[in-house]
Amino acid sequence: MPSEIDRLTPLEAAVELGRRHGLEVREPRILKNGSNVLVHLAPSPVVVRVATFTAVVRGDPLPYLEREVRLTAALVAAGAAVAPPSPLIPPGPHVVGGRAMTALAWVDHVPGAAPDPVSVIDALDSLHAALRTIWLDLPLLGPATSDLDLALDATVRHRLLTVDEAHERRSRRDRLLHELLAAAPDRQPLHGDAFPRNSLLDDGRIVWIDLEDCCFGPTAWDHAVLCRQSGDPAVERIIRARDRGPALDLAMALRAIQGEAWTILHDAREAGRIPGWP
Repeated sequence: MPSEIDRLTPLEAAVELGRRHGLEVREPRILKNGSNVLVHLAPSPVVVRVATFTAVVRGDPLPYLEREVRLTAALVAAGAAVAPPSPLIPPGPHVVGGRAMTALAWVDHVPGAAPDPVSVIDALDSLHAALRTIWLDLPLLGPATSDLDLALDATVRHRLLTVDEAHERRSRRDRLLHELLAAAPDRQPLHGDAFPRNSLLDDGRIVWIDLEDCCFGPTAWDHAVLCRQSGDPAVERIIRARDRGPALDLAMALRAIQGEAWTILHDAREAGRIPGWP
């Protein structure tokens, strides 16, 4: 029989983490409930990110959170504009009530405001410059390789795709990955999921968040994510004007396969077709 602590909701687990570290938590509030749950431990200036749906899909979210914590610390040391770890709670990862989570410092920002997509290009360039100074053991294009394999496994497990349908997507992925790596010889650490909603506006400055998909590979991957997710055709025009060659198109096709798999999973989640959620 699981103990009471093993039945904590994401909000309860985040609050329990704060209280274990002596924080005053009077008005906790959920900032976002998507692939993960973000909780502000108000009035304490701490945000806890709890792996929820990502844990359902991936099984073990800890390697992702561990990479994110290491990369965030390195970027803060390099002076990059990223949400820093909290000085009040060790960044983690922590496991409370069966929930894996990390702790970040609260960043003052305009709630719900996304930066101008074109401005994000310059912010991403600055982030890439800082990332080039950092060398960590990161998976080669992890969002489109090992993580996509986990997502496709989940679609089959929950009968959202057939084995053959998942195999067809893997085969396309393998071909595109081979072509992309041949077309784009540059390699460096990447954000992995860089687009406006994974950033905050702090007094006009763009601050990057959500680095759990960080990986190693050509910058075309981050550019493809930004082009596909920004919703602004001007972003793609600017990036294409300077990123010539086939790499961007290959990366965008690769991102499409990854995005489709996660969309299938999220749609099934919303429809109540994934048992055991949340």
